[in-house]
Amino acid sequence: MTPLDERLTGLWDSAPLEQGAMEASALVFLPDGRGWSRFESFSSELSVGRFHWHCPGPGLLELRYTWRVDGQWGSDADGFAVVEHSGPDDELIRTGYRVDGGTPSPSAAPGAGGAAPRLTLDHPVELAHAFAHLRRPVGPADDPSAAVLPYPPEPGRTPGWTPGS
Repeated sequence: MTPLDERLTGLWDSAPLEQGAMEASALVFLPDGRGWSRFESFSSELSVGRFHWHCPGPGLLELRYTWRVDGQWGSDADGFAVVEHSGPDDELIRTGYRVDGGTPSPSAAPGAGGAAPRLTLDHPVELAHAFAHLRRPVGPADDPSAAVLPYPPEPGRTPGWTPGS
């Protein structure tokens, strides 16, 4: 079994740390080792990279990308209005990380207790180094690209995952 740092589980967003920025990045780590990164800009660019994540050592995070979807978001949609590219991705990001400011919990009530924890990465992901933890439940159906295609199976993993499973 590959080790996961449960403190990372949940939604991390760069926007609260970059007031007034024209773009934002987010990371989602699901408890089963799946996740995705999201980049969106004021000009309506939207990019989602799906990955499998694990922590091969203390303070070390590995994201193995499997799929990338690029396009445009719509003003009335929480996902893609237009998909310009969708296909396999084999990028591997290995970076140091630290979590400061508390221990996030996916079950914590919104607004519960003090400042949001902060995730800092040594290597940028979707152009960001720092992310604030947003305390709200998140699952596979929250992936903005969930309707595009299911996650492709990874060797050694159970094939056939679909959004909402």
